[in-house]
Amino acid sequence: MKNKMQKVAAIIFLLIFGGNILFLNAPFRPSTQNLEKIGILLFSTYLVPFELLSILLVASIIGVMYIAGEDKK
Repeated sequence: MKNKMQKVAAIIFLLIFGGNILFLNAPFRPSTQNLEKIGILLFSTYLVPFELLSILLVASIIGVMYIAGEDKK
């Protein structure tokens, strides 16, 4: 790791991720497996959060590509 901030970020990530794994009591079981109902909810009730999440993911991918390309200069 190149600097202290990367080490701090890695430690914080491991603490949060490890804490979540330790306090996970039961395996995840979806309440329903009806894919049609999930699709209808995703594109009706949860349409705005779905679209905002897609914009956030695209922006983060572009940011990662930009940061990764800076080292080649």
